[in-house]
Amino acid sequence: MSFHLVNLAWRKDLTHSPKIVLLALADFAVQSTGECFPSVRVLSAKCGLSASAVRAQIKALNKAGLVDIEKQADGIVYRVKLGAAA
Repeated sequence: MSFHLVNLAWRKDLTHSPKIVLLALADFAVQSTGECFPSVRVLSAKCGLSASAVRAQIKALNKAGLVDIEKQADGIVYRVKLGAAA
């Protein structure tokens, strides 16, 4: 959990859905790397959004350059790109 990344996420000028997903990812992220690997199901429950909405917001955050997505053999790693982790 990174309070620093969460604080930086709060400062981003985003509408509610992408912001809540960014906040959730930042909450899971390791501060030094910005990496986290929550499932879409976990993000969906945490954000109060459907799985498809979470996927759409992650895609939008990726396009905006705020989140990198890396597919690995054991799952997906998200890299939150705020502050020092950017």
